[in-house]
Amino acid sequence: MENMRADITKAEERYHTLFDNIPGATAIYKGLDMEIVMANTTMINFWGKDKSVIGQHLLDAVPELRGQPFFGYLQDVYRTGVTYALNEAQAELFVDGRLQTFYYDFTYKALVDANGVIDGVIHSATDVTNQVMSKRHILENDKRLNFSLRSANIGTWSLDLKTNMMLLDDTAKQLFGLENEDVLGFDQTLKHVHSDDLRNVYHSLVSSMMEENSPQCDVRFRIIDSANHVSWLECTGKAVFADKTVERFAGIVRDITKEIAGIESERKLQHQKDNFLSIASHELKTPVTSIKAYAQLLERMLSKDGDTQKADMMSRLTGQVNRLTSLLDDLLDVSKISNDRLNFKRDYYDFNEIVTDNIRDYDFQEKTHKIDVQLDFSGNIFCDRMRVSQVINNLISNAIKYSPDGDRILITTRQRGTDLVCSVQDFGIGISKENVSKVFDQFYRVSNTEVYSYQGMGLGLFISAEIIKQEGGRIWVESEEAMGSTFCFALPLGNNIR
Repeated sequence: MENMRADITKAEERYHTLFDNIPGATAIYKGLDMEIVMANTTMINFWGKDKSVIGQHLLDAVPELRGQPFFGYLQDVYRTGVTYALNEAQAELFVDGRLQTFYYDFTYKALVDANGVIDGVIHSATDVTNQVMSKRHILENDKRLNFSLRSANIGTWSLDLKTNMMLLDDTAKQLFGLENEDVLGFDQTLKHVHSDDLRNVYHSLVSSMMEENSPQCDVRFRIIDSANHVSWLECTGKAVFADKTVERFAGIVRDITKEIAGIESERKLQHQKDNFLSIASHELKTPVTSIKAYAQLLERMLSKDGDTQKADMMSRLTGQVNRLTSLLDDLLDVSKISNDRLNFKRDYYDFNEIVTDNIRDYDFQEKTHKIDVQLDFSGNIFCDRMRVSQVINNLISNAIKYSPDGDRILITTRQRGTDLVCSVQDFGIGISKENVSKVFDQFYRVSNTEVYSYQGMGLGLFISAEIIKQEGGRIWVESEEAMGSTFCFALPLGNNIR
């Protein structure tokens, strides 16, 4: 008999051990009052209690359940034997000293004895609070995103590559002119796209699918509505992968009609401005040339008559006319650059000879600065001699202009890899870090208003940069404020040396 009791005791212990180690939270209740017969550690932890709850009625052990529907569900199962289950059920439980909200997936199932009589209910539950809160957080973010998209009149779209079906939100349907359509194929979605743009739309999508890393598409096209009104749309999207293959594309679409109109308006305005500059420069060239000729003639006549004072005045007038001629040439070049009409006549030239010719011109007129040279490069280069001379001349002129307290300019040439590099260094005011990136912009002028005022329209470096670019090279500046600047340009050698 004692052996039998020992065996029963061991069996009960094994049962309790197994019950306590069930992966999910589990409890067994008995009677309509739901006496807690058994509850594993996980369930007890859910309640925020300890093992003392075993043997108590459920509402006595977990009083905060009063007023919540769970006890009623348990009694219904006990009376009817019909299993009851619910997902993401909200429960208020007193845990860690405060009433908290949790979410559970649970099942209540009747327990039947050998005679088929219900004598209890087994309760199993899983805490899904984190999943519910994450889902709510995602939904909240989606709501905010959708609100932002709607406010900005931006639609969303998705293309399933397997079915070739498009999923559009209401805004996207409205933008595509498909408000009354429900099920849309890809071709049907594009039925209002301008015929001249269809090829571009298909090409953009197909090209993006061919990309190996992060396929994405970005395409602009026109839509024609039933009233023949034309609007511009921009579609951008990225690939969504499944098993390392592109499953679908998803993205946004927005109306860019006003943006395109603004670009066109700006383009027309720029074209009008370029035309004005071109016409004005050409029209001014003739009278300016005549003024220069008369000034030079008068200078010679006055010099011959011995009136040196008036001859010097005419010489100064000639210098100012030369400045005006240079400005007109710059304006003409800017106009040509804007219209892609900057002409180049290339041949093979000794590059150091181009540099020394420019220096020789300054040696006759420049008395304040000594120009030192270090010409380590030797050879010919294929380029437009006049245009490259224009760049070098501009860099020397700027070096002198922006180093009024200096007395020296250094010009170097050297070969660096497959490039010829020419640099012009001054020891003047320098350029601040925030302005270094702007010096090659059109109409930008280096300024130091506290000390110096510099003449010019800010076109020289802009034109120089375009010349070097069209010669296949690059131009840059290295500068430190109050320490001077070094302007460099590099031209590719390739097979040009001979």
